[in-house]
Amino acid sequence: MDISDFEGAIQALDRGDVDSVIDSFRRHSGEEWVGDLYEWKEDNAERVSRFIQEVVSVLPDDVTFEKVQSLVENYILALVHLPHSIDLAAESLVVYWNRCQNANPQELCRYLGLLVEHPDGHRVAEIASKAINLNCWPMNGSEPS
Repeated sequence: MDISDFEGAIQALDRGDVDSVIDSFRRHSGEEWVGDLYEWKEDNAERVSRFIQEVVSVLPDDVTFEKVQSLVENYILALVHLPHSIDLAAESLVVYWNRCQNANPQELCRYLGLLVEHPDGHRVAEIASKAINLNCWPMNGSEPS
């Protein structure tokens, strides 16, 4: 994936061309969404963040959760300087989970658990509690089922 691929996906979503965005997710691996382009993502942090927040609401459930998780990892890497980046990462994962529920729930809970331990993860537990059919003990205060 190069800058033009990532920018193309952002522009397609801005135009409302969801099919092109979905095609881009099908063409590129999860590692490509989080991999290279660190400096470009850092320089375009607001655009990339807006893209992540919007794309999790339109991707179909045949886009693997692992790809979405890889995309969201940008909040921990290139976008970590944004205010509330860790909470935005959790929010993105929960939005996609609530729509598609195509991930291993234990893996999602493990990942959310890592985010809740981050010094900037102020609202992660609250956000995780809004995940449908997901019991992330002890974050939500109940015993695991």
